[in-house]
Amino acid sequence: MNRLRIGVIGLGMVGSEQVATIARSVALGELVAVSDFDLDRAHAIAEGLPGDVRVARSAEELIASDDVDAVAIASSAASHLSLVLACIEHRKPVFCEKPLALTGADCELIIDAEIAAGRRFVQVGFMRRFDTAFVELKAAVETGDLGEIVALQYVHRAADVPEYFTSAMHTTEAVVHEVDTTRWLADDEIAEVSVTGTGGRSGLDEWLDPQFFSFRTERGAMVYAEVFLRAGYGYEIGCDVVGRQGVARLTNAPVTAVSLDFRTSGVREKDFTVRFGDAYRRELTAWAEDALRGIVTGPNAWDGYAAAAATDACIEALRTGSPTVVKMRERPALYGQGPSRAT
Repeated sequence: MNRLRIGVIGLGMVGSEQVATIARSVALGELVAVSDFDLDRAHAIAEGLPGDVRVARSAEELIASDDVDAVAIASSAASHLSLVLACIEHRKPVFCEKPLALTGADCELIIDAEIAAGRRFVQVGFMRRFDTAFVELKAAVETGDLGEIVALQYVHRAADVPEYFTSAMHTTEAVVHEVDTTRWLADDEIAEVSVTGTGGRSGLDEWLDPQFFSFRTERGAMVYAEVFLRAGYGYEIGCDVVGRQGVARLTNAPVTAVSLDFRTSGVREKDFTVRFGDAYRRELTAWAEDALRGIVTGPNAWDGYAAAAATDACIEALRTGSPTVVKMRERPALYGQGPSRAT
């Protein structure tokens, strides 16, 4: 098998970018099939792609197809669990956009399925690990020059989100990235979380935006994140890693004092597809290379579970207005250091 024959499920904002990336930018991948609940949309997108891309009758049919070697899932978060489990059952490598599943308990079902299968199949779409700027931050941490990491500070702002977004989705759709980035940069787990809306408000019934997250890691570092999903002016991501001997900072140069309506020089991105376009290409390329070798070296199901365990706690903290402890199971041997190879 010289090229990985890939099927993509879900053709919304993320999925439509994903199929274009696979079709045009993943050298070892061949896009062969797509699936979406809107068949007219699926046919329109397939017709605009290079090559012979067929539209599957259903996600389940795509996963079971003999001409599909691996599956990328970009459908709604609520569908991830059943689709990922189906991929594991068919022993097909699967790239699943975040979140891996809606809850930590659901992610555990995926972990248990991989353990039963005897290998890893899942890579989770935490694209920041493939972004040049974040990779440079990670390299700065690994030199040891910053000293002990004592704090991480994040900004996560979007111009707007769809009307169906809820306050809980600040967690499952947004700060889940800060959770994974913290685990990766600091090589530490999140132990306790607190969440508030503006004015110190809490609760899940009303729209709270922005939201402010505070985490404590197991080794005692403090993490602060502002998540503002209807900021209006554009898309902006920021991260400071604070050590006892220095600070590594993700910058949005050139420096700006005021940003309004996408007009200032420091706000160059309209949305995440622009800001992280190169990272998406790198992660899908790495996934295809791994899948051809029968291994998973990127963010795996354990990383998806650890993020979900923390976001479960965030939602509870927002609901109650109280600090909440993150509860996690013991890490299975399958998710130890190094790649998991096919047998």
